[in-house]
Amino acid sequence: MNKLKNLVYPYLLWMGVLVLLPTLLVLLLSISDLDIFNLGPFNFSDDAFSFLGREEVKIAAINSIKYSVLATIFCFVIGYPVAYFLSNSNSKNKTLYVTLLIIPIWSNMLLRIIAWERLFFPVSILNVFGISLDLIGTDTAIIIGMVSMYLPFMVLPIYSVLEKLDKNLIEASKDLGANEFKTFRKVIFPLSIGGVVSGTIMTLLPAMTAFALPERLGGSKIILIGNIVEDYFIKSGNINAGSLISIILMVVIVVMFIVIVKFDKEGETLI
Repeated sequence: MNKLKNLVYPYLLWMGVLVLLPTLLVLLLSISDLDIFNLGPFNFSDDAFSFLGREEVKIAAINSIKYSVLATIFCFVIGYPVAYFLSNSNSKNKTLYVTLLIIPIWSNMLLRIIAWERLFFPVSILNVFGISLDLIGTDTAIIIGMVSMYLPFMVLPIYSVLEKLDKNLIEASKDLGANEFKTFRKVIFPLSIGGVVSGTIMTLLPAMTAFALPERLGGSKIILIGNIVEDYFIKSGNINAGSLISIILMVVIVVMFIVIVKFDKEGETLI
């Protein structure tokens, strides 16, 4: 057993070089005037904090919250019934259905975004069916894109919990006189809340920090906090401000992960 412990060292080295050191660098950039493209003396500075009050940052933050919450709600409304149906299905093709749900995650997200973008232009393959859409730059395009991208992250954790649910509890509820709806409300849904919380967080976070999706489907008219970070790092060169926003997002992600662990101590719903 002690020999097997040595196998953890390559992993620790990997995490240190590719995770810990970059995170530490981003943290140092957020609290200093250091420029990684023109290295100079290290001086502590709070100049990056002034960017948090800028109008574009406020608008991006509001948009991120609005679209991510709406997308998460739609994913839950669509995803829970799908997960419930799959978990209770006795079909021989049950595994196939779950696989079809997972397959889109294996493909490149940017390709899927571009596919939606092409459909949302007035001239598209949908014209063959007499349909012409003009949705680029609208809230509808952003919401549809987010739901299609992140729906599996809502369905799979809920399905995982419902699939492992003790069926005897459901039978006991019915034996005690509860109808289908009351059984669902009193037994099934409360026991699946861990999957709901995991699915909500795993849908909310990527939707909140997306940048390619609003860039393409929003037609550069709708900006999210991810677009601000991209702009600060790549376009405008405000690396220190971009680093500060990235650190804030990291803290949010860690807090959300702690919430998941609290509701799912055995990690059953984590993908």
